[in-house]
Amino acid sequence: MIRKFRYSDLKDILEIEKRAFPKSPYSKFTFLYYASAYPDNFLVYIPENNEEGLNKIVGYIIFYPGGHIISIAVHPAYRRRGIGTELVGEVLKRTEGNASVEVRESNEVAKGFYKHLGFSLQTIIPGYYGDEDALVMIRKGT
Repeated sequence: MIRKFRYSDLKDILEIEKRAFPKSPYSKFTFLYYASAYPDNFLVYIPENNEEGLNKIVGYIIFYPGGHIISIAVHPAYRRRGIGTELVGEVLKRTEGNASVEVRESNEVAKGFYKHLGFSLQTIIPGYYGDEDALVMIRKGT
């Protein structure tokens, strides 16, 4: 099930963030900012058959109204089950199939994921991650 973020989800979101991005996780305050600034564009994923509790969040996506993906993460124990695809799919539904995202140049998994969803390389931003360039990938609606 995909639904809008609730403040009670924050603990689960922070745990996912820490596991997904151990080098540079977003802070609690960053998530609170996005929840306040873009409440309709901060979505969470709760699996239907959730062994860990009725409301356990296992993934999230935050995006700007125009479809630029700010952040997406899925708990490592729940990856490769289509959750990320469903989350991006929800963004694409809301933006007539248009979206964009920055990806670390070295992140082969993310690059393959977005390519599989119809994204293609638009440009490179040197030093975007400090120590690494970002690939800007876009998807145009059909």
